[in-house]
Amino acid sequence: MNIPSQLIEVIDIALAGYRKENEAFIISIQHKEAEMLQIINRNMVQECKAENGAFGIVLCICFDRNEDQEALNRFTHSHFKFEATAGADSDEALASYFLPLPESSEKAAKITCKLLEKTFFIKSTQHLNFELYEAEE
Repeated sequence: MNIPSQLIEVIDIALAGYRKENEAFIISIQHKEAEMLQIINRNMVQECKAENGAFGIVLCICFDRNEDQEALNRFTHSHFKFEATAGADSDEALASYFLPLPESSEKAAKITCKLLEKTFFIKSTQHLNFELYEAEE
């Protein structure tokens, strides 16, 4: 998959705009209008919060165990799972994971696209949309 320039740009905007004050934000990654993934400030989730509160970004991956079992199996049998932290809110219905991302927008976008391709079989950027939101903490 080619890395969409829009994804790199929206990560750049988040890194530039939210790092200084270490503010909460959400980048919603959508495929055909369905939200697939989110990139957030790591301090928004207890599982990834830095001890010193330092800024960082994580990729949030959430699976509905009933609807996304095959994608969940692909994820749990990939190298991504070993780098990710399981979400404390995981239960019989939902499984969530947090994958730390580098603070380079190009590298973060590349990892995100690889995960979309390997886990969800999304190989084309044609139906992808990216939206940045300021979040309440």
